[in-house]
Amino acid sequence: MTRFTNRTAAGTFLAATLAVAGAFAGLAPAPALAAQGTAFYRAELAAPLDAPRKEVLNGILWNCAGSACTGTKGGSRALLECQRLSQKVGAIVSFARGDEALDESALARCNG
Repeated sequence: MTRFTNRTAAGTFLAATLAVAGAFAGLAPAPALAAQGTAFYRAELAAPLDAPRKEVLNGILWNCAGSACTGTKGGSRALLECQRLSQKVGAIVSFARGDEALDESALARCNG
């Protein structure tokens, strides 16, 4: 363990440690996961968006561009997340949570 003889050295060491930790905190895994196609929620919109957008709904970060949206992992049922997303971005033509896609009946309730 490092032992400091004065407060100035201890403060400098702490500041340097926090600076390094802060630099690495910006390296979030979410973009890497999205780039690999491992998004937990996936939705296809009926109409493309005018501009890319991000939404945080019920703790899930949604990234939408064009007519596609992807969301980070969450614990809610697919139908509930689909309904939350459709209220923000419009009608959804397909929605999946992991490997399970909503059927036509569930999509009708999602967009209802």
